[in-house]
Amino acid sequence: MTGPGGFRSRFAVGELLLWTSAAVLVASAHAGAVAFLMRSTPEPLGDPAPPAAIMIEMAPEPEAANIEEEDVVDDQVDAEEVKSAAITPPPEPAVEPPPEPEPEPTPEPVEEVVEELPPPEPEPLPEPVEEPPPEVVEEIDPIEQQVLAQLENVAVPIPVVRPPEPKKLEDQPKKKPEKKVEKKKQAPEPPASKAARQASIDATQSNRTAAQQTSTGGNSSVSPAKWQSRLMSHLERRKRYPSESRSNREEGTAYVRFRIDDSGNVLSVSLSRSSGYPRLDQEVVEMVRRASPVPAPPPGVNKTITAPVRFNLR
Repeated sequence: MTGPGGFRSRFAVGELLLWTSAAVLVASAHAGAVAFLMRSTPEPLGDPAPPAAIMIEMAPEPEAANIEEEDVVDDQVDAEEVKSAAITPPPEPAVEPPPEPEPEPTPEPVEEVVEELPPPEPEPLPEPVEEPPPEVVEEIDPIEQQVLAQLENVAVPIPVVRPPEPKKLEDQPKKKPEKKVEKKKQAPEPPASKAARQASIDATQSNRTAAQQTSTGGNSSVSPAKWQSRLMSHLERRKRYPSESRSNREEGTAYVRFRIDDSGNVLSVSLSRSSGYPRLDQEVVEMVRRASPVPAPPPGVNKTITAPVRFNLR
């Protein structure tokens, strides 16, 4: 067994050997670095100042010399690039960008379902109302207006049917009894008897003409208003109420237009305004035809007359 002194001596020897080997290692490292630096070619510190220019004429150099110079320059450039590559630090590792967050899926738009309503049914157009044609009011002469006013204010008397007056026969020359004439011989009529017969015919014709002139002359003193009254009374006496119209209680007023001559004869007749019932309208026209001739008009009176005819059951 060794004592504490022997242990200490061993520890001191080991520590010494450790420090010695460390010093040798450091010295060898420095020596190697110095030797490496000594072998490497020194870099020129800078381009020396160019010498003064001397004019010398020289022959053109061959192309081979230029190629050598270019090679030397290329070698120098490559050495500089190698040094710069050795000095430049290694590139930093590229930092990967963080992954982009995945886009959230956009919800699909919900289509709104709109129920199509049926088109409203068009309202029926109101039926056009046919306006009744305006009644054509014909102008009535002042004399006719006076007659209408008289008819409205004066009650028309009920016509009395009178028996027709017998026509007066004009005096005719009495015929002489014919004498019996022998059959064997017939006496020719003397020319004097022919002249007498013609004179009697002319006298009869002149008497008729005088009677007509007398009736016309008598009406010349009648006023137009009085003649209108006589005319309406004359028409009223010829009016007849149709039996079918009476049973159906048809009432109304029809206007009739007619034209007369100086003697009162009806020349033409037509319906001016309807009463609304065809039977009454037809009766008005027939009434004027039955009433011809009417009282002769006084001179200066319009001979085209429009007269109202009323049919009333009261």
